[in-house]
Amino acid sequence: MARKALLIGAQTAGLRGVDNDITALSKALEHWDFSTTRCQAENASRAGILDAYERLIAQAGPDDAIVVHYSGHGGRTNTSRIQFIVPTDYAASSPGDFRGITAAELSLLLAELTAKTPNVTVVLDCCHSAHLSRDPDQAVRAIGRAVPHHVLAAHLDTVRRRNPRLNSLSPQGNPHAVRIVACAPEQSAYERRNGAGIRMGLLTDALTTALSEARQGSPAIPWASVIDRLRHRVLTVEPRQRPEAEGPAQRLLFDLREADPVASLPVTVAGGIARLPGAPLLNVGPGDEFTVTPAEAPEPVLATVTVSRVDATTAWGVVAPAGVVVPVGARAHLTRTAAPTLPVTLPPVPALAAAVDAAPLLHAAGEVSGEVSGEVSGEVFVEVDRAGGLVISDRFGPLRAPRPPDADGVALVVRDLTRLARASALRRLADRQLAALTTPLTVEFGLAGGRGLPSTGAVLHAGQPIQLRVRNDGTDTVYVSLLDIGVAAAITLLTPASPGGERLGPGEEFVFGRNELTGEVPGVALTWPAELPTATPRPETVLVLATSAPVDTRVLEQQGVRGVGSPLEQVLAQLRTGEPRDLAPAPADRSVRFAVHTIDFDLVPSPAPPQETVVFEVDDRPPPASVLWGRSPSTPLAVRVDALVVHHDRVHAGTELRLDIVAITPDETRSHTEWFTAVADGQRLVLKNPVVYQGDPQGPLDLAVWVSPAKGGDVPPATVDSTHERLCAEAGETVPLHRTTILPQEGGQVTARARDFTLSYRVTFEEGTDS
Repeated sequence: MARKALLIGAQTAGLRGVDNDITALSKALEHWDFSTTRCQAENASRAGILDAYERLIAQAGPDDAIVVHYSGHGGRTNTSRIQFIVPTDYAASSPGDFRGITAAELSLLLAELTAKTPNVTVVLDCCHSAHLSRDPDQAVRAIGRAVPHHVLAAHLDTVRRRNPRLNSLSPQGNPHAVRIVACAPEQSAYERRNGAGIRMGLLTDALTTALSEARQGSPAIPWASVIDRLRHRVLTVEPRQRPEAEGPAQRLLFDLREADPVASLPVTVAGGIARLPGAPLLNVGPGDEFTVTPAEAPEPVLATVTVSRVDATTAWGVVAPAGVVVPVGARAHLTRTAAPTLPVTLPPVPALAAAVDAAPLLHAAGEVSGEVSGEVSGEVFVEVDRAGGLVISDRFGPLRAPRPPDADGVALVVRDLTRLARASALRRLADRQLAALTTPLTVEFGLAGGRGLPSTGAVLHAGQPIQLRVRNDGTDTVYVSLLDIGVAAAITLLTPASPGGERLGPGEEFVFGRNELTGEVPGVALTWPAELPTATPRPETVLVLATSAPVDTRVLEQQGVRGVGSPLEQVLAQLRTGEPRDLAPAPADRSVRFAVHTIDFDLVPSPAPPQETVVFEVDDRPPPASVLWGRSPSTPLAVRVDALVVHHDRVHAGTELRLDIVAITPDETRSHTEWFTAVADGQRLVLKNPVVYQGDPQGPLDLAVWVSPAKGGDVPPATVDSTHERLCAEAGETVPLHRTTILPQEGGQVTARARDFTLSYRVTFEEGTDS
């Protein structure tokens, strides 16, 4: 029996933490007696990755434990769910030579590997949603735009022809391999600096830490517990990324044996202090309470333990009653859990530190409070400005005007921080905390008027009206509540007329934004709080909470909290008060099953710009979130058109053409026109001046391209719509050919293939270029 790991790292297109991922995970796995093979740099090309994977398969034995880890960019097609990883030579792809490795190819390789040994763990630290990071020190692990499906068509046909076994693979995935993925399908995976100042993928950083803790604490734990631990860590740092586990997650680490769901921990007592090894792996923190029973027996209760301190691998707590004798083999059962707390970086202001320490939902960053051990900074911080005022900020900037440093000001700061803590905890509300509601629901989000939007990554503007449709596709009645977590972290119940939830019978639907008297759907306009600075966009979240029985979610808005009964009501009350939550089973008639659907979008404080009406034959603009957050760093670049190929000019049927290109930056608009004579079908037209843009765009660069008859004069710089209108008026039948947005650091060869024309151009970075 051997333990082998293949660690693949493709550090491309702006990623800087991939190599650190490989180094850290290699060290962590060596402590588990793994021999590791690294596939990095030029070896992480498409051919290199496939060769390394195939050699791993050839060398695998029936009793071996295998780990395959990939760190790098992910990608997807624009018209399907086809996903792929991005090797280091991906930029050299061409229509006949696709250099990505598709999910289908990876699935076939995994099937070959699990045929040799079923003890396989796969880790994918990448994503397939093309949303850029909002944090300048944070990078998303997806290529900036979707790939047109036709680019992959020939490649996928070849894969299918060469691999007839593809259709026999299980749609639910390989049943033999534990698969750990960085995020849900529509989310993004990020890399950033960790507490030690090392840039890593959030998933790999959390995984290496969890593996080290498990090795030091209690190795006989299932992957499910490790996944819960690293999910908690990632969500604490980045609430928009939720790691998931697929396959037999109840297996013990690197073992085929499975564990029962972890319901208890070993406990030993010395000097009145209880020791709970492995407790932090279950997200145990100070304030959590356990009951102690004899080994393998739920009764009698011998003692209670209240956790007072945790480190990376162990929790310690006070035993009551004092002097109780706890036998060897006793087990501790979690019965109450303290509220999750928000880490806050504080200035040296003693009164503020004392007030934060007394707040149940807050703790000073650097303390160990059931969060990431050894953290050195919080996602929220308080600073003292030049006038001595206290300013609360997050990664986007200040959250409101400074508060005075007196007692009243400190109280207001703590109130604002508590609101942020409550919002942070609510964003992490997950249906795994209780029995999940299995009733199928359809949730559709969009602008009023019918334009649908994705559940994550949309960009909206203040004043735009939204609508949200929820339909019950099951056979049981459900109750639906909508909770908004605003840009300033205020929690608002969007369904106040039905505080227990909108009742939906089988087949019924609820539309937020509909006028029930007229049946029209004007939507509900988004607003920007008056006290919130408007310097930068901010994230907003809408939670769709579906429950099996009415649940009053107004508890999150109220100062006073009435008695609560169901476990879900206890969760909501805990978010409000910070009081511990009982985990003892609720009576059957008071249990509530629930499910959470999350809608995340970015809200821009300014009004929405006018929408373009021109439809281009090839439009490969990246998602709005990529454009919104792709404004820095800025780099001088040049766009050079190699050629315009005329396949068949069936529209103009003439021998003279003009090519118009409009380049739009955040600060200016430029136009470029070329004229061609004696044009014939099949001809490759070369521009006299191939440089259509040169300079520093100071952010994204928009390009719009038209082909028209050679009539009229030069078009002055203008908007896309007005340029199209003028071309149609002066030149006649005009073909809107290509529309795209070039993001900073996004270069290379681009080919836009339309019905009758193909435009080929290159984007190069030129430091020192002057426009």
